[in-house]
Amino acid sequence: MDRLPDEVVLQILSYLDVEHLVQLQLVSQRYLTLGRDNALWKMECFNHSKAEALRLRQQRLNVQDASLAELRNAYAALPGSDLTPLDVAHLMGRRQPLASNDPEAEERIQRSRALASWEPGYPNERLNYYDEYIHRHAPISMAWMDLPKTLDRDEVREATGVGMHIDQQSSEHVIAPLDDGSVCIWDVSARSTYLRGGGGRLVAQTKPGLLTGQAADATSESHAIMTETGAVECVSIDSSATKGYFAVQNLLQEVDLNTLQISSTKQYPFPITALSEQKNKIPLTVGTNMTIHLHDPRDPAFAAAESGSAGELIGGSLYSHATLAQPGPLSILHHDGFGPSDESIWVAGRFTSLLNYDRRFFPRLRGTVFSGARIASLSPLPYPFIPRSLDLIRNPSATISELQAAKSRIGTSILAAGEYKGKGSLELFGSPDLQSYMNRQTASASKLLCAAPHGGRIVFSDGDGHLKWMERDGFSHVRTFNINDTLPSDSTTDATTSGIFSSTASEVPGQGDIVQKIVPLQTLSSITAIEHGRLDISQSNLLLWTGDGRLGVLGFGHGSVFGEDEWHDAVEEQAQTAEQSAKADAERQYGMAMRRALERNADEVRFVRGLGMGFMR
Repeated sequence: MDRLPDEVVLQILSYLDVEHLVQLQLVSQRYLTLGRDNALWKMECFNHSKAEALRLRQQRLNVQDASLAELRNAYAALPGSDLTPLDVAHLMGRRQPLASNDPEAEERIQRSRALASWEPGYPNERLNYYDEYIHRHAPISMAWMDLPKTLDRDEVREATGVGMHIDQQSSEHVIAPLDDGSVCIWDVSARSTYLRGGGGRLVAQTKPGLLTGQAADATSESHAIMTETGAVECVSIDSSATKGYFAVQNLLQEVDLNTLQISSTKQYPFPITALSEQKNKIPLTVGTNMTIHLHDPRDPAFAAAESGSAGELIGGSLYSHATLAQPGPLSILHHDGFGPSDESIWVAGRFTSLLNYDRRFFPRLRGTVFSGARIASLSPLPYPFIPRSLDLIRNPSATISELQAAKSRIGTSILAAGEYKGKGSLELFGSPDLQSYMNRQTASASKLLCAAPHGGRIVFSDGDGHLKWMERDGFSHVRTFNINDTLPSDSTTDATTSGIFSSTASEVPGQGDIVQKIVPLQTLSSITAIEHGRLDISQSNLLLWTGDGRLGVLGFGHGSVFGEDEWHDAVEEQAQTAEQSAKADAERQYGMAMRRALERNADEVRFVRGLGMGFMR
């Protein structure tokens, strides 16, 4: 085997199962490299994808006996079935036109079309499909950060926001304000062959009341101030300048992350509800309940006695602002989508349209894009929008060349998560042509809270505590995970307390914890960490901030996310961990069912308690 060229060895490896491919990586350095070949794992990802499953289903339908048409028609007529028109056409007996009369050639053609349609990568993008397979199929694990406790040590402080700081050494730090007005910093740097990683340890904390201006022992007053607005996008970190911006009611506090002291404070006319991301020395955009402002730290008005010498930004006065016709901006995105010289500002919130401003001509509104949904989160996708009409599996008239041309053109996309008529709405907007796709059927039965790109997939959270991964088309489901399955055991005691005087409301969907914000880790350090050795596998984790003020890191594979325990290969332990997870889930479901049964019995006791006794005062 050592004398065979790599191409021959890879051809042999293509016939191995996933478990054997993982075990082969332990043999030598050469087989470690070949066992993680990108093309090899790309085919493994495709073979386990919904696109290949749909192709195989269509193939089986084409060869089924015509006598089953009646059964297919009955199934297709069932209400609530999640079927596309082409799927219904297959079930109703109308077959897709064949590209070749040769069955083997036809299968090769359809498989190549399915592969081209499924492939998440773009021509100028290189995805790691070994990590992709792990993220799609390996078990999910959670590590919760240790939040500081109150003075009496009985309660844990709550995080009221979250941001990410990446220093010059590519170390990643989570920065979050707490409900007592303090600021905390955790190290979540990735592991490598040379470094152990940050381990999620708390590295710094300011005194309580720093952001609120209250005394250190006035925690109840600070708690009321920090939680009154309830803004999700209330933290913006400028990694290049080592500064953090924190929105506290109508004040914008600038904190020096080196000294953890407030550098300056600026007051706005209304409570701040959203802050844009701060990067590339672009002025911060601040959204209040009724206005949009541009903030530049070079503003002389930040210093008390120098307001008369204020300069001007490009395109208008530093103090000009845009007034909103409807209140409630929730997310602000700096997105250069219309060209290299474009400086777009996108604003979304409780209103039903996306507002587009150009920083050069601010505060003039350049245009709007109607959505119909109330958008809670905006995220950038630096790749062109692919319309659903180019789905090669569901649209036989589309060609591979048309799909490749669409992927190669210049353009970017905006990922939006929100709520439409009480249900979740996952939306994609392409620029510069502003094409759109809105998934309001299969995204979620409850409101979507946030969304973010994650490798070759899209991840979003909903009001039932679910995290869902979908393909980049925004339609094809990959996997689902509920955050309440991994909450600390002592944190669910109050939520599940029941008795004769309680109700079953605590057990209905949506009553657990939810994920308010998702921050993908390893956005920059995956590129620069080569200086510190080879990165550990599956380090593209997710930082989560929940509605109950918890901070956690979601990872993939067997073992601890932060690496406290001896780690194993994530895919190698997939089967065993999946079995353990299934057993734990069955136990949890049984416990919930028993609790619901007991609470229903309690409801019956309350109902019949006064029967036959008349109306009593």
